[in-house]
Order: sequence, then structure tokens, then C-alpha cells
Amino acid sequence: MIPHTVQQNGITEHKNHILLDMFRSMMEHANLQICFSGDALLTTLYILNCVPNKSIFATSYELWFDQRSSLDYLYPWGSADCVHNPTHKHGKLSPKATKIVFIIFLIHSKGYVMYREHFNGGMTEIDFCKRLS
Repeated sequence: MIPHTVQQNGITEHKNHILLDMFRSMMEHANLQICFSGDALLTTLYILNCVPNKSIFATSYELWFDQRSSLDYLYPWGSADCVHNPTHKHGKLSPKATKIVFIIFLIHSKGYVMYREHFNGGMTEIDFCKRLS
């Protein structure tokens, strides 16, 4: 046996177990295509870095900047929302909003990457959307 391997490190095994459980839950709940699994995994890691650690009782943000971070910008992964379409030109009774699906947080800001669904089943990526609620 080789010391300090993943199979023999209980803390690492536990974190990997939590990571995979969160990932599977997010993929199942969102009911999105498997091509978004990488984004689901990155979002899972992002969320785990935003919550306090059991052994440290602080987040990595708090340790680095010496202040608490706001979690108001967190958004459920894979959830659908609507965004106002300012170029709407289809008459009074047609929809004035477009359905979008949250995919991933932007790394260096509190923005999002969302995908707009098309009627034919395709999707278009939209960077840095802001929540309208």
C-alpha cells in the first residue's frame, strides 16, 4: 500500500463523495442534457468553496479577504427563468420574454452563463445575465 493515496485518505474520500452526490443530484434535478455535466461539476465545486468547512468553520473567501461573502447571487443550477426581450416586435399578444436556463456562475464576477432555448430544441449561450426577480 502507498501512503497518502486517495483510497487511504478518509478526508479526501469524504469530499469526493459529497462532490459526486451533489453533482448527481444537480444533474437529475435539472433534467438537462449530459453535455452540461462539466458545467454542473464546476458549479458544484464553486458552491462547495462558498460554504464553511467543518474543520475550519470559515469559507475560503473569509480566510482570504477577512470578511464574510454575500451569497445573495447564488441561483439554483439548471433552473428556468425568463428575461425581457427589448427587441420584441411580434404584436400585442405574443410573449415579451425569452425562457433561459441557468448553467454556470462566471468565475471573476457575480454574473451567470445562461442558455436560451429555441423552439426547435437548440440552445444559445448568453453570458452575464442578471436575474429579474
